Amino acid sequence: MARKTKEEALKTREAILDAAVKVFSVRGVSGSTLADIAKEAGVTRGAIYWHFKNKEDMLADLWEQLLLPFEPLSRASENPDTPDPLGKLKETYISFFKSLKNDPRVLQLFKILISKCEAVEDTGTLHVHRVNCHREGQQKIEKILRNAIKQGQLPEDLNVRLGSIATLSFIDGLATNWIFFPDLLDVENEIPLMLDGLIQMLRSGLSHS
Repeated sequence: MARKTKEEALKTREAILDAAVKVFSVRGVSGSTLADIAKEAGVTRGAIYWHFKNKEDMLADLWEQLLLPFEPLSRASENPDTPDPLGKLKETYISFFKSLKNDPRVLQLFKILISKCEAVEDTGTLHVHRVNCHREGQQKIEKILRNAIKQGQLPEDLNVRLGSIATLSFIDGLATNWIFFPDLLDVENEIPLMLDGLIQMLRSGLSHS
């Protein structure tokens, strides 16, 4: 019985998150209430409070879900013994863009997180969470770039801090542009070429001198 109750609780939690995605997509974050989400999910507000403290808590959970599929590739690219860190990094980003193209929920989540989280007080904690995720992402990329230098894929005088900032800025801009203009680039053929261009930029510039 306890196992069944746990399974039911997980189903309820996922139903609430699915409802939140739908409501946020239509109303935005600041325009949505827990009552709206409860109605969409077919549960009581009490059920929502059982699983989440507030809207920020839901959004943080959704953000983690968005990043979760890429963790295995990310860990592989951070491994100091991997022979091809830049190849793993490229593979990670290609997987990300393919998920935006092929998985409507991932696309919807990313749209919410970049365009539906208005600068209002009740999303302040989410902003801090996103800033922390961005910093962690930059630190991970710095580690990958150092591994790439160790493997001879990048020049020894590469400024890894600037390289990580350039990489994040490139990917953020590319993803945002693709989301709003999906016909701008072909994910299967042109996104890999763009990523090759990013790697070439890292190889040819951004030295300490």
